[in-house]
Amino acid sequence: MMMKFLNIGIVCLGLFLTPFIGSTQDLIKQSKPVNIILMIADGVGINQMSGSLYQYNHALLVEKMPFIGLQKTNSFNSLNSDPAAAATAIACGVKSFDGALGVNMDSISIPSMLKIGADNNMKTGVVTTASMTHVSSAAFWAHSSGYKNEEFIASQLPGSPLDLIIGGGEKFFTDRQDKKNLWEDLQRQGYQTLSILPEAKSFPIADFSKKYAVFTAFDWPLSVMEGRKYLSSAVTFAIDFLSKKDKKKDGFFLLVNSAQIALGAKLNNPEYMLSEYNDFDEALAKVLDFAERDKETLVIVTSAYETGGYSVNPGSKREKLQHEFTGKATTGTLVPVFSQGPGAIKFTGFFENVDFLPRLKALFGWN
Repeated sequence: MMMKFLNIGIVCLGLFLTPFIGSTQDLIKQSKPVNIILMIADGVGINQMSGSLYQYNHALLVEKMPFIGLQKTNSFNSLNSDPAAAATAIACGVKSFDGALGVNMDSISIPSMLKIGADNNMKTGVVTTASMTHVSSAAFWAHSSGYKNEEFIASQLPGSPLDLIIGGGEKFFTDRQDKKNLWEDLQRQGYQTLSILPEAKSFPIADFSKKYAVFTAFDWPLSVMEGRKYLSSAVTFAIDFLSKKDKKKDGFFLLVNSAQIALGAKLNNPEYMLSEYNDFDEALAKVLDFAERDKETLVIVTSAYETGGYSVNPGSKREKLQHEFTGKATTGTLVPVFSQGPGAIKFTGFFENVDFLPRLKALFGWN
């Protein structure tokens, strides 16, 4: 009798696992994506996601993504990595000192995954809710041993590998201490340069023979609570622009950085923080819609670090949470990594923040 039940159990288990195993094998076979969309939600750990889930009482888009990993966020010299070193670890595959932007421990410039993608003929773009020179996006195209020198960082954009960039910080290009006008430098390097209001929901028509730089604010863009509305439309525009620029079908690399979630956490302002994450979630909807139609795009959603030590405390109810923060700085908390599309299975399990680049190199056959 026991053997009979055991045999039935094995058959049932096999029936349950067969479609899963087949699906996983199919994903492994489709190991090389054509496009990459990397979405970085600054300052977000599992608890920030929990807060958004319950505060807005709706499913998060990451729930649709089939693969999950956990990333260790420490820098070379600190468990609580600062944002610059954390972004550099993801972008360039090296653990460096706090404050380092695109450089190693010897302050030597290291090529980022975006630069390597461009060297392999991919079209590249960045969309950010911060200044273009802010660490989480600048680590992918600039190099500096001090992340606060934003005019120096801005001076590297005209010679960068970017085909598109959308974000704030126009003052670092046009109102500089050295009196240089980098707007003109960008135009000489083939960029169509424009300014829009952060409340805008659409973008000026692009000249596809040129690269595209759009400033959304003179300094930092507004927060969502102050009226910023461009992230989702910018992501849709960027995907369309890069797809059309990619005439040879070499693929594109798009970085989407929601930077102000971390600022809300740093200020210990849960409404600010969660409204920014909700905005990020709406942008992710546009990305997943494209990826599901395209079938050749690897989507990765993560953060470079957690900020604030946020928690949803006892006594919380849906849409009425009891929030608490343990501080105003980055923490050493592990952060989740969600992925879907060809090659997504490579980003599961526990891994270091420096592991993103070598895994992408292996997927694409980059040197």
